[in-house]
Amino acid sequence: MAFDKSWEKNIYSKGKQLNLYPFDLLVSITARKFFVIPKEKRGEIKVLDLGCGGGNNAKFLAESGFEVYGIDGSETSIKICKKRFKEWGLKGRFICGDFSNLPFEDNFFDFVIDRESIYANSLGDIKKIIKDVHKKLKPSGYFFSFIYSNFDPDTNSGKMIEKNTYSNFSENSSFYKTNVAHFTDLDEISDLYANFLIENVMRHSLAEVFNKGKRFMEFDEYIIIAKKP
Repeated sequence: MAFDKSWEKNIYSKGKQLNLYPFDLLVSITARKFFVIPKEKRGEIKVLDLGCGGGNNAKFLAESGFEVYGIDGSETSIKICKKRFKEWGLKGRFICGDFSNLPFEDNFFDFVIDRESIYANSLGDIKKIIKDVHKKLKPSGYFFSFIYSNFDPDTNSGKMIEKNTYSNFSENSSFYKTNVAHFTDLDEISDLYANFLIENVMRHSLAEVFNKGKRFMEFDEYIIIAKKP
């Protein structure tokens, strides 16, 4: 199964990183691509949230009128998603499952989002996941993928186990309690998304420039907007 079990053991089961609010750039990209469609018609658009976590991004998508599905390898996060959606009065279908063998029909979704979920795998598993996402998307369907880049500062705090893949992160790392993290480079993106039409690749970097002795938040990621032909 393409899921780092440390997320269940060390993070979700302990009530950590169960966010309530959507990621700002995901909101902006979704709005630019899909908000030209009137909200009353967005119920016909099926969206899958890979690595849905506590349902923060799924909540935004459901409130925006989409038909929402979520999948995560963590049983805890799925239980929390279902509980939260019931409390929020929103509709969504959430499944505990494997990203590399998605339990949905082929050509089912209009778009799929990956907000820093598939990176927590080996390169081989990431390839399988992206291949399966491609199968589950309808023709002309979109894949919005946020994946950590090889410029991320935490590459210096882990042990390389294969090219661009690290483990055994130091205690001051954002990835300390995870088993594995892959940091993608531009050359890999062309290969990983070869079956898609890549519309855009954006690099998003957040770097501290003051009081660096007490680290607060830093990361570097690529945002891929890809379309199934």
